[in-house]
Amino acid sequence: MIRRRLWISLLGIVGVAVALVGLNLAVGNTPVLGLDLQGGVSVILRPIDDASEDDLIVIRDLVRDQLESTGIAEPDVRVEGSNIVVDLPGVKDQQEALDAADVSGIVTFRPVFQCGLLPSTDTGSTEPGATTPASGSTPGSSAPTSASTPDTAVASTVPATGTTPATPAGFAPPARPGMTPTTVPRSVEAPVESGPDTTTPATTEDTAVGTIPDSLPPVPPPPAPDAGGQELLRALDGSQCLVGPTGGSGEIFVRNSAAVEFSGAQGWIVDADLSSDGEAAWNAIALQCFNRLDTCPSGQLAIVLDDIIQSSPRVQQPSFQGSVAITGMDETEARSLARVIDRGAFPVEVEPATVQTVSPTLGKDSLRASVLAGLVGIALVLVLLVVFYRYLTVLVLAGMAVWGLLVYSASAFISETTNYALTLAGVTGIIVSIGMTVDSYIVYFERLKDEVRHGRTLRNSSARSFKATWRTILAANLVSVIGAAVLFVLSVGSVRGFALYLGVTTVCDIIVLWFFTRPAVILLAGTGRLDRRNTFGLEARASERIGGVA
Repeated sequence: MIRRRLWISLLGIVGVAVALVGLNLAVGNTPVLGLDLQGGVSVILRPIDDASEDDLIVIRDLVRDQLESTGIAEPDVRVEGSNIVVDLPGVKDQQEALDAADVSGIVTFRPVFQCGLLPSTDTGSTEPGATTPASGSTPGSSAPTSASTPDTAVASTVPATGTTPATPAGFAPPARPGMTPTTVPRSVEAPVESGPDTTTPATTEDTAVGTIPDSLPPVPPPPAPDAGGQELLRALDGSQCLVGPTGGSGEIFVRNSAAVEFSGAQGWIVDADLSSDGEAAWNAIALQCFNRLDTCPSGQLAIVLDDIIQSSPRVQQPSFQGSVAITGMDETEARSLARVIDRGAFPVEVEPATVQTVSPTLGKDSLRASVLAGLVGIALVLVLLVVFYRYLTVLVLAGMAVWGLLVYSASAFISETTNYALTLAGVTGIIVSIGMTVDSYIVYFERLKDEVRHGRTLRNSSARSFKATWRTILAANLVSVIGAAVLFVLSVGSVRGFALYLGVTTVCDIIVLWFFTRPAVILLAGTGRLDRRNTFGLEARASERIGGVA
C-alpha cells in the first residue's frame, strides 16, 4: 500500500508537470519576456501639477487599461516616486509608444452650435463646388444638403416639427452615411425610420447640426476662444463644429463606469454612471440642449478629447438620474467612446518626461547571458553533487527537470493572467531559487548519509531521514516565500519581479521535494540496487563497519 502511494505521488507529479507544459504550448501560452530581455520602449510620465499617491495610482490604472485596449502584449506600468514608468516590450517605434501611453487628455462636454464638413484644402473660405447648401435650407426645413462629391457632402438632417420629445434612455450621436441612429426610448421596440444620411431630432424646429446656414462659412480658420467661450473644433469624421464653453469635465462620470452593451432596438449602447457631484452639472448642460436654448441651439452635446470631438450625441431628455446612455453607434464606435469617457475622469494631466528605446539585440544578448549563467551555475553544482553523492545525482537531475517544467508553466500562467513579464530581475530570482533547491537536496542527502554511516540500512534510513529533515527544509523554504512576499508588497519596479519569481520557484521546490524527491529516493532505496559505498562515496573502512542495522 505504501509503495503504491509512493508510485502515485511520483508518477502524478511528473504527469501533472508534463501536462501543464503541453497545455500551455497547445494554447500558445509562453512566458512573456520583459523590456530588458526582448527590447522595446520605456516611457516615464510626469504629472504637470502636484499629484497625490492616489492620483498616481488612478493614472497608472488608466494607462494600463489604455495599453491593454491597444493590444500591446503585457505592458509593465508602475508608480515610481512621483512618476509613472511605462515599459512596452516589443514596441520598436517611440511615437507608437507615446501614442499608446497617451492618456493625458482631459475630456470635456460642450454644447454644439452647428457643424460642417471640411473641404479638400485648408482655406479660410469655402471652395467652389465643395458644398452646396440646399435651396431654402432654413431652420425647420427638411431639405437635404447636396454636394459635388461624396467626400465633401454635408450630412443632412430632418428635424421634426411640432413634436413632443419622448422620454428616451439618453443620447444618440448625429447620423453618418449608412447608419440610422436611434433616438427613441428603450421601451420603444422599433427605431425611428430615416434615410441613411438623416437623423430625426426629437425637439423643436431649430436648425439641426449638419446643415450649414449661409451665416456661417463652412471652413473658417480655427479661431481662439472668444469671450463667450465659443470655439471651432474638429471632429473624428473630418467635420468642424462650432461649440460653446465647457460645461463640465470627464469627472462628471464615475471612474471606469462606462459599459458597452447591445440592444436589439437601439443597437450598441454606452452606459456611464454619473458621479454624485457631477449629476447636477450634467443636467444643467442637458437642459440647455434639450430645450435648444441659445447656448445650445443644435440640441447636441460634444464630447471632446484633446480638442477633438469624439461624438456629439443629441440630448433626448431634460434631466438624468444616476446614469447616461448613448445610443446609435456601431460596436467599434461604442467601445472607443466608452474608453474616452472612462479616461475622462482624470485627476491630473501628465506629460512624457523621458523616452528610452532598448534595442532588441541588447535584449537578446541579455537573455542569452542570463541563460548561460544559469546553465554554468547548474553544471558546477552538479559536479559537486557527483563528487559527494554519486548516483543520487541522477535523482537531483530528474527532480530539477520536474521543477523546471513547473516553473515554466507558472511563468506562462503569470504572463497570461497578470501584468508581469519575465525580466532580468525575474531570471535572477529563478537562478537564486536553484541554489535553494539544491540546498534542500543536500540537507536530505547529508542526513541520509549520516544514517547509513551509523549502521542503518538504506531502505530504512531513506524514509527516516526525510522525516527528520522535512521540517527543516520546509521552514527554510517558507521563510524564503514569506521574505519574497514582503519584498513584493513593499518594493517597486524590477525588484518586484525578482521577489515574484523567487517566491513562485520556491513554492515549486517544496512541491517537487514532497511529491517527487521523497518517493523517488524511498522507492529506489527499497530496490536494494544502490551500493552504499558508490552511492555516498564513503570511505572503505566506514563501509566495512556498517553492519546492516535496521
